[in-house]
Amino acid sequence: MMMGSGGAEDAAKTKVGAKVTLVDGKRGGTVKFVGETVYGPGIWLGIELEKRTGLHDGMHNGKRYFFCRDGHGIYVRADQVVEKNKNWFGGGNAAVRMIQSFVRGSKERQVTDHKKVFMAWNALDLDDEAQHHEQAATQDRVEALLRASHPSVSRLPNEISAATLTESCGISCDPTRWGEDIEVEAKYEGPRISFPVTDQGAADILHHVRSNPDLPIHSKFMAQILGRVTKLLSDQGIGPVHHCEVPADGKIIIFGDTHGQLADFLLVLQRHGPPSDKVAYLLNGDIADRGDNSVEIFLVILVYKLLHPDRVFINRGNHENHDINRKPAEFGGGFYDEVVYKMDGSVFLMFQQFFEMLPLVTVIQEQVCVLHGGIPRKEGLRLTQIDAIDRRRQCPKVVQTAEDAILFDLMWADPQDQRGIALAAQRGPNCRKFGPDVTKRFLSDNSLSLCIRSHEVPISLRGFEERHDGRLLTVFSASNYCGQAGNYGAVVVFDSDMSYTLEEHMAPDLDSMIKEYLGRHSSLSQNSSQPPQVDYESFWKRGNNAQVDLDKSREQMQADVIAKLEVKICQHRDQLWWFWKNEDMDNTGLISAAKWREGMTTQLNLDVPWFSLQRELAMPDENGNIDYRAFLQRVRNSALYEGLKNTSAGWEKLVVVKLYESILRCDMSLKQTLAEFDPDGDGVVSPWEFKQALCKAGVDIPDQQLNAIMRTIDVQDNKLDVASFLDRFQVVYSCAADQGLSNIETEEHRRIKSLLTKIGIGLLAGKSRVEVFEMMDINKDGFISRQEFFDACVKLTDEVSDEEIVSMWDYVDTNRDGHLNYFEF
Repeated sequence: MMMGSGGAEDAAKTKVGAKVTLVDGKRGGTVKFVGETVYGPGIWLGIELEKRTGLHDGMHNGKRYFFCRDGHGIYVRADQVVEKNKNWFGGGNAAVRMIQSFVRGSKERQVTDHKKVFMAWNALDLDDEAQHHEQAATQDRVEALLRASHPSVSRLPNEISAATLTESCGISCDPTRWGEDIEVEAKYEGPRISFPVTDQGAADILHHVRSNPDLPIHSKFMAQILGRVTKLLSDQGIGPVHHCEVPADGKIIIFGDTHGQLADFLLVLQRHGPPSDKVAYLLNGDIADRGDNSVEIFLVILVYKLLHPDRVFINRGNHENHDINRKPAEFGGGFYDEVVYKMDGSVFLMFQQFFEMLPLVTVIQEQVCVLHGGIPRKEGLRLTQIDAIDRRRQCPKVVQTAEDAILFDLMWADPQDQRGIALAAQRGPNCRKFGPDVTKRFLSDNSLSLCIRSHEVPISLRGFEERHDGRLLTVFSASNYCGQAGNYGAVVVFDSDMSYTLEEHMAPDLDSMIKEYLGRHSSLSQNSSQPPQVDYESFWKRGNNAQVDLDKSREQMQADVIAKLEVKICQHRDQLWWFWKNEDMDNTGLISAAKWREGMTTQLNLDVPWFSLQRELAMPDENGNIDYRAFLQRVRNSALYEGLKNTSAGWEKLVVVKLYESILRCDMSLKQTLAEFDPDGDGVVSPWEFKQALCKAGVDIPDQQLNAIMRTIDVQDNKLDVASFLDRFQVVYSCAADQGLSNIETEEHRRIKSLLTKIGIGLLAGKSRVEVFEMMDINKDGFISRQEFFDACVKLTDEVSDEEIVSMWDYVDTNRDGHLNYFEF
C-alpha cells in the first residue's frame, strides 16, 4: 500500500531530537538515533520514552546505538512513529492512518490466532515426548528385571552405548576402519572426497549440497568422514565440557536447533561464509530428525570440521540419540529413516557412535556456556563435575543416579519463571524445569556471565528468547518449524570482544535457494574452478523479508492439531463421557462450552487453548451448548480407532481399510508401493515394516494390536513375501470395504464388479497381483494407463464390450487421474 506524505518516507526523515508518538498513540518520547541496525532491513529509530515503559538503556542484544535512562529505551521501525507536530488524525493523512491502524490490527490478530494454534500444536508435540519417556521408563524396568533374572543377558544391546549395539550387529567399532569394506558402484554420480580434506574438496562438497542436495553422498564417503571426525574428537581429548575461543578479530556463530532444515543452515552460511580462520561455528544440538536434510547439514559441517578442527564445534542434543532417531518423522524422529533411505543401516550406527563423542557443554572464552537443554537439577553443580561424567552412552531412559540426572537434564530440561526445580510433566516423568535462581547460582558458581540453550521454539514465535533476568538465552534456528509453526529462526554472533548480536531470519524455501544459486553458477565460465559469488547481504535480506503465509500455515497446523486431538479424545473417551454425564444432571445430552473445556483440560491433561479450538472441534449451538454425545460419536467415527468396539465389523479390518485407502490416495508407482511395505528390499514384510507403513498413514497402534492385524492378513512366522502380503492385504480390504458398502451399492455397481471379477479371474490364473500388474504395465512406469487397461481386457476375452471396458475403467480409476496405481488396480 502506498503511504501518504506522512508515511514511512516522512518518518524515515525524522531527525535526532524530534518529539514523536508511537502509532498506538499511547507512548511518546524523543528520537536519539536514526539509521540502519542489525535488527532488520530499513530505517530504525532509537527512542527515549517519556515514561519508564521501555526495554533498556539504549543497549539491546549486545548492541548500543544511543544512551538513555534505563528502562526508557526502545528501537522501532521508522513507520511506527509520527512526529508530534504533525496532525495524526487531520488533513490528508487521516484516511491513511486509519487504514494502517486497521491493517496493523488485523495482522496482530492473525499472529495471535497463529500463536494460539501453535500452543496447541506444541502441547501435543510435548505430549508425544511424554509418552515416549513413559514407554522408555517401562522398557527400562522390564530390562532391569530381565538382567536380574538372567545374568547371561546383562549386556543387552544399547544398554550401555552405541558401541554395544554396533558390536551386536557385527560392525567394527574402530572409526579408522569405517567405510573400508564399502565399494563405490561404477554408476555412482554423486560427489567424491579424498583425504586429507583440502579447501577445494570442502568447497566442492558445499557446492554439491547447495546445488543438488537430493543426490546423497555415497555411504562409503559418509562413513569415512564420520570415522575421521570421531577419531579427531578422541585425539583432541574433547570431553563432556569443551572450551573454545572466538577467533582473533573474527566471530563465532551459534546455531540452535536446525532439525534437518537445510535452507536455514545454508542461509546463515551464505551470510557469514563457511568456517575459516576468522569464522567459527557452534551447532548446539538437534541437527538430526524431523526435517529431510539432516545428513546434508552433517556432511557440510563435518567436512569443514576436518579442514578447520578449531573452527567447528557441535554440542549433543536430545535428538542425537538412538531411540529418538528410530521414531518416524511425524512423531519427532526420522533420522534413521533418512540415513537408511540415502545410505544404509551401518552408517546410522556410525552416526550413533559419533553422537556419543560430542561434548555436552561448550564454554566460550570462559564467559559463556552453551548447552542444548537446560541446567541440571543438582545443586552446586560445577563444570568439572559435568566433565567427569561418562557421556559415551545413550541418554538414560530412567534417571537413577546423579550422573544420569546431569546427562538427562543437559539434554531435556526447560526454563520456568518460578524459582527452584519443578517437574516438567508436559515433557515426561523424568523431565525438569529450572528457575531464575538456578540459572543465577550455576553461572555464579562457575564464574560465567551467560547461558545459551536451544531445545524449543519460543512461544513468541521469535527466533530467540531472553529469560531469567537476561542470564539465559534460548536460540532456535529452524524458521517456520516443520513447515507449519510460522516462527522466525535466529543465530547468535559473538565478536572477539565478546559482544554479541542476535540475527533473526525467515529462510526462503530450499528450491528457490537452489535455483538462485544455480543461476549464478551458470553465469560462470565452464573452465572456472571458482564457486559462484553469492550476494550474501541481498540474499539474507530477501530471506529475512520472506513472509510466511500465516493463514496457510495455521490451517495446516490446525488440521494436524485436530487429527492428534481426535486420537487423544478417543483414548480418553470413557473418562470424558463420565465427566460430562455427571455435569448433565437432567440427562439432556448438552453441556455448556465452559464445562466442555473443563472436561477436555482435566481429562486429557493438555495445556491447550481449548477456547480457540472449540468452534471447529466441538461445534457449539447458538446458545453456546455442546451435544457431548454427538461430539464423542463424531470423533469416534473419524479417529484412528474407529469401530474399536464394533464387533460386527472388527476394528482390525477398519484399520486395514484406513491404511489401504490412505496409500491409494498417495497415488504411488508400483516400485514406491513395494518400498512402502518393504523398505529394506529383502522381499519380505516384517511386523516392524508394516508398523512403519501404518505410522506413515497416520495409524499408530500398540504392538499387540499390530499382531492382531497381521493375523487378520494371515501372516505366519512374523513375515511374508511382499507380493503375497499385498495379495492378502487386498483381500482383507475388499471384504471390509464390501461390508461398509453393501447397503449403498447400486445395481450398476454390482454389475461392473461382476465384470471385474470375471476379468480378474482370467488375469490372475495362478499369478500374484504384483506379477499381473507388471505384465499389464507395458511402458514400465509403475502405473497402468487407460490404453494398457483396454488392451489387456480385449486380449483376455471377447465377451466384454468396449462400453463395458469403459465402465470398468471409470469404476476403478477412483481419483480420475487417467492411470491406475497398484492399489486402484
